[in-house]
Amino acid sequence: MDKLNKLSLPATIIIASLILGGFFYASQVNKQRSIEKQQQINIEQEKQGQLDKELKEQEAKEKAEQALNICIATAEENYHDRWYRECKAQGKITAKCIDIKELKYDEYLKKYGLTDEEYKKQRGITDDSEIAGLFDYVDLQDEECSCRLLVSTADRFNESLEKDKAECFKRYPQN
Repeated sequence: MDKLNKLSLPATIIIASLILGGFFYASQVNKQRSIEKQQQINIEQEKQGQLDKELKEQEAKEKAEQALNICIATAEENYHDRWYRECKAQGKITAKCIDIKELKYDEYLKKYGLTDEEYKKQRGITDDSEIAGLFDYVDLQDEECSCRLLVSTADRFNESLEKDKAECFKRYPQN
């Protein structure tokens, strides 16, 4: 029995040490997994933050580009409008061209008693889409219903257009 008592104390210590060591090891493994999981979450949050930042930058870039395009289109529209008004003031365009410039497509068709199909036929448009006539009508306003102006007047209008476009690029710079 003495032998058993002498062996049981060290065996108990060894078994208790193993159990405590096992618990300690398991808690450390669990702690390490928790740390790794938190690091992974942080990495994913950083990636999402970067993606959000890139998306916002892209949206801002697209808005600036759209604003620039609208500004340039407005400058060009103003240019064509000034040219038209000058041609009209000098009596250098026909009454039909004045109608083309000043009437909407459907108003023009109604005034001249035309259907969309008849207009397309007159203009030699073979595209059967519903908007083909309208697009042609818009192009017609600036292409065929214009006139020649004095070089000094044309230069002044061209300089004004370039100035307006430059102002657009200043107002809406692109990165």
